Amino acid sequence: MNSKNTEYEQEPRYSDNSNVPKKKKKKKRKVNPLKRTLAVIGTTILSLFLIVIITGSIIAAALTVYVLQFADQDMISLDLGDLDLDYTTFIYAYDKNDALVELASISRNADRIPVSIERIPQHVQDAFVYTEDERFYEHAGVDWKRTFTAFLNEILHFLGGRQGGSTITQQLVKNVTGDDDTQWDRKMREIFRSAQLEKYETKSSILEAYLNYIGFGGSTAGIQAASLKYFGKDVSELSIAEGACLAAIPKNPGNYNPFAKGKVDEETGEFKTGLEFNTERKETVLWQMYKNACISKKQYEEALAEKVVFRDPNAKTDDNDSGNDIQSWFVDTVIYDVISDFQELYGIEQDEASDKLYNGGYKIYTTVDLEMQKAVEEKYKDYRTFSDTVLADPPESAFICMDYQGNIKAVVGAIGEKAGSNIWNNATRSKRSPGSCIKPITSYGYGMEYDLYTWSTIFINKPLEGEIIDEETGLPRKWPYNYNSKSWDYGGYFTFQALQRSLNTIPAQLIEQETPQAVFDFLQNRFQISTLVPADADIAPLSVGALTEGLTLKELVAAYQAFGNGGKYYPPTSYTEVVDSEGKVVLQHRYMPIQSISDESAYVMNKLMQTVIEGPNGTGRAARLVNTPLIGKTGTSQDWHDLSFVGCTPDYVSGVWYGYVTPKEVTTGTYYSSSQVWKNVFGDIAEAEEGKEFPECPDVQQLYYCTETGLLASGTCPTGAIGYYKSTNIPALCSGNHKKKEEDKTTAELYDLGVLAEIP
Repeated sequence: MNSKNTEYEQEPRYSDNSNVPKKKKKKKRKVNPLKRTLAVIGTTILSLFLIVIITGSIIAAALTVYVLQFADQDMISLDLGDLDLDYTTFIYAYDKNDALVELASISRNADRIPVSIERIPQHVQDAFVYTEDERFYEHAGVDWKRTFTAFLNEILHFLGGRQGGSTITQQLVKNVTGDDDTQWDRKMREIFRSAQLEKYETKSSILEAYLNYIGFGGSTAGIQAASLKYFGKDVSELSIAEGACLAAIPKNPGNYNPFAKGKVDEETGEFKTGLEFNTERKETVLWQMYKNACISKKQYEEALAEKVVFRDPNAKTDDNDSGNDIQSWFVDTVIYDVISDFQELYGIEQDEASDKLYNGGYKIYTTVDLEMQKAVEEKYKDYRTFSDTVLADPPESAFICMDYQGNIKAVVGAIGEKAGSNIWNNATRSKRSPGSCIKPITSYGYGMEYDLYTWSTIFINKPLEGEIIDEETGLPRKWPYNYNSKSWDYGGYFTFQALQRSLNTIPAQLIEQETPQAVFDFLQNRFQISTLVPADADIAPLSVGALTEGLTLKELVAAYQAFGNGGKYYPPTSYTEVVDSEGKVVLQHRYMPIQSISDESAYVMNKLMQTVIEGPNGTGRAARLVNTPLIGKTGTSQDWHDLSFVGCTPDYVSGVWYGYVTPKEVTTGTYYSSSQVWKNVFGDIAEAEEGKEFPECPDVQQLYYCTETGLLASGTCPTGAIGYYKSTNIPALCSGNHKKKEEDKTTAELYDLGVLAEIP
């Protein structure tokens, strides 16, 4: 055997199992349970964190897309001009010394007076800023620190109670947009809008809008209204302590309003008045101001020590305040007129125009004479003005006065104490028959203007035959009756001075000759009577005032201006201008007259209407004044339902009406005549015009006329009288042919009637 081969030949390593060494087993390591738990937790947290990151990224991406879309669609249009603020409207008048007097302040939703930021002292601004939004001047619309703190507190409640996270800008945005949704996306929209708003608006404009908006208890809103309510002073006059008192209120006006009755303090369980709550919070406001270095330590201590004096909540606001909430008749008239003019100006309905006036912060400057208004209202509270006996069922009455440019000086709409504000006004809204008061502006006025008749044109006192059909018999009957058919039968001759007696027959003849449609157009266009209807173009409506709807005392009196100012008609007005909250004039009365009749016609009519007062048988003799010239006309409707008188003095034209609201006969035996009522109401005021005269018209000629023919008197005329004649319509000279007509009355009878006078 080869040793080499033998050398490499291997024998089995083990010949039997007994000699084989055993393999050593590895010992098992023990695992720490705590470490394993921590590892599981760590893995879970990491997984959750990754899930949150991924989910948050998805949500953020989606939210970003939403916000960008929202910004593109809505944010560009955001404007402080959209802030819907309701401002108090003020009504003013000038007193006899030309001092401006507040007549009334009116509001519907809030008592608010606009004020610019320049008028608000810096310490007042600071009081609100450092109480409501400490970092207002630092943030860009959103205080993220405050927002995040408020958010965490909602979850963890570590601050005790809810904490507001809204900045001044956010509060303002909420009110600009009206977005008060309680969902989370509303808050997001508010945050984004606030940031957008501060890109386009200054801090000053935002703060100004905020201070004009916030509420201060009850209907009071805005810093200026609050200053007037609580301190009776303009905001510019507020001290540091007073400003702090006001800044204390908006957080909870029900608690911190110093005029509030009070409630139990939830923290202490003690009852506290509103003043006590306000005082405590005022100290907090002052501390915030001191902490933020907007007042010095000395100012802080002085403000704490200052005894703040609040205005008496029951005190009158001005000398004209009657002490109650009922407006005067004149204020009612102004409100009604402005609402009507708003409807026309803006093309809106009455309700919308009313809201616009009450909430728009307007300043209205009126035409009222304060002393006259007060005097007339006092007369209407005294029943002795209207009757010398106490009546079980007294009629109603109304009065209005204006000057010769249509400026209403006084108005009263009913007898007695005024029952409320904005109630029915019989002087400006009731449509009643004017009776014979219509004659000067229809039959007589038209004939004089167009030279159809003269002062001395003679008419026969007779009815129109066949013009009126009797409702019972169906046959023609005599019409019209004169105002008192028992005393004044038909017959006799009368000149234009028949107006003195208020005969109805002659105006009916005039309308028939002049044609009803022509007189209708004259009345409607020259005297701006707005209540006429086509059916009024007839003899009865135009001659004796039997109008279909009637007319208002206001329009009737305004028409009479022409007889005292040279023939001009000015639209009546209760205000001169209306100014909005930004100082822009939105309504201004324009004094643009209509020449209703010529100055010569006006002068002759003036003289003619003097006979109603001064003539021996004038129907208005009871209104005669001692020291002041007066012209006028009485009016009585059919069946004595409406009685009127319009009187003109050199300064004023005024009128009175009385009758029952539901028409029925007025018992004149116990009620004064309309002319006497007018004198009782206005006589003292009119007599104060002593020494004044109506304007002269040099072109009108004063001449003698023949009472037999109505022509200018000659040497052969037995009787004559003074007449006034327009230069364009002077009668011819009487020829001396005085042929007596069979139906004529004797000269003696005509003297008794007051028609004739001897030629001097």
